[in-house]
Amino acid sequence: MKCWAEKYCKGYPQKCGDFCQGRVILEIYYLQSNIPIRYQYEPETLKIDPMDIETMKWIKKLIDGNVSNWVENGHNLLLWGENKGNGKTTTACMIAGKYIREQAKALKSLDPVVYFIKTAKFLEEIRQQFNNPTPDFAYKMKLVEEVPLLIIDDIGAEKPSDWVRERLLNIIDERYSNNRATIYTSNCSMRTLSENLHDRITDRIRDSYILQFRGISKRGLEF
Repeated sequence: MKCWAEKYCKGYPQKCGDFCQGRVILEIYYLQSNIPIRYQYEPETLKIDPMDIETMKWIKKLIDGNVSNWVENGHNLLLWGENKGNGKTTTACMIAGKYIREQAKALKSLDPVVYFIKTAKFLEEIRQQFNNPTPDFAYKMKLVEEVPLLIIDDIGAEKPSDWVRERLLNIIDERYSNNRATIYTSNCSMRTLSENLHDRITDRIRDSYILQFRGISKRGLEF
């Protein structure tokens, strides 16, 4: 079984086990991250469409380099493509996974370093908080605004109400204004995002490095 901590764990492989420090550190970061189980550690390998080779070369260069520097410099990334299942979420979580491993190696603290939100689900939580607030949501909002790397998955899939759109703007603007790194994934072009979210939000998203995925769905396909 592959050990994701082997590159920095001082006890590998002699002291491997359920209570391995390296393993525990990774588990803590992933438990805090809200990344879906399917995309944790190293997501399943997807077949690269020939049309996406240049996009994946850019991603590989980022992952093979120092993702921590990229995050600390407050860079943003938009991964978009009209087809579903062509690797946008997997790619975002691969970048986050490399960042988690780099942070685990540095081990400056056990504070959350990555957080993942599915846009439609999170917007529904915001709607529910308006009438039925819960004590833990304030912490979640603080985490979404302040975590070093946030993944906003499937943004622009629906047209939110003005009230919810304003909440989403507050989150994105807080991160944008404070140079906190955000990775967006979307099935929408910038034009459609503008129609659904309005320009005040998309003007901030537009200031991201934008990569398009042109391939078809890769779900169920392997190398």
